[in-house]
Amino acid sequence: MDLSLLGYIYLGLAAFLVGFTKTSVGGVGILAVLMVALAIPGKASPGVLLPMLIAADIMAVIYYRRSCQWHILLKLLPPTVIGVIIGYLTIGIIPTEVFVRVIGSVILLMLFLEFFVLGKGRLQAGGYWFTNFIGIFAGIATMIANAAGPVFGIYLLQMGLNKQEFVGTRSWFFLIVNLFKLPFSAGLGLITFDTLTLNLTVLPVILMGAFLGYKVLGYINLALFKWLIRGAVLLAATRLILF
Repeated sequence: MDLSLLGYIYLGLAAFLVGFTKTSVGGVGILAVLMVALAIPGKASPGVLLPMLIAADIMAVIYYRRSCQWHILLKLLPPTVIGVIIGYLTIGIIPTEVFVRVIGSVILLMLFLEFFVLGKGRLQAGGYWFTNFIGIFAGIATMIANAAGPVFGIYLLQMGLNKQEFVGTRSWFFLIVNLFKLPFSAGLGLITFDTLTLNLTVLPVILMGAFLGYKVLGYINLALFKWLIRGAVLLAATRLILF
């Protein structure tokens, strides 16, 4: 797969952000989605990003394997599986020429839900409808754009988890869901020999980001960090939609 120099820069930044976000705070991963979409326009971008996410998920699970809150995951995984299947059926009918705009739109919608709905506590945390809404929507968003992180992160925060539990539960959730997505993405032709070769070239950068994220988790000002990321995501998603 041939990329321009700028494309490789975007992909390298995405690889670092993927590793960093998986072992530290959430929010950065959504920016990685946008970086890959800028590097590789069209439907190929989710297929390139998915193995990168799985590599970082494995690293995160190694670091935080004992911190997962399984009672939360067991409630959330069934509706998420339904959402992934809906996303799989949807992605095949989206025209290639507008797919990048779809990714940008999904991400802006996730930001809206995070801030105006979930972040304001307008749904009952942990309730039946809240859990199913989050699961189905996260499944659709992660299948189409690998963009379920913000809403799932808010869900976990409303469960009152500490940092270790938050990262551990999120790590196991996305490892399971991303592995489940693999055959669907391969069946759509999004994962090929060329995309996997490209994944191997950025694997060291992913590992470096994961190691750094693990080391600095305790020093991050979560409030400031999340606002900086939201601003960057807003700009990048707008660029995808308008240009």
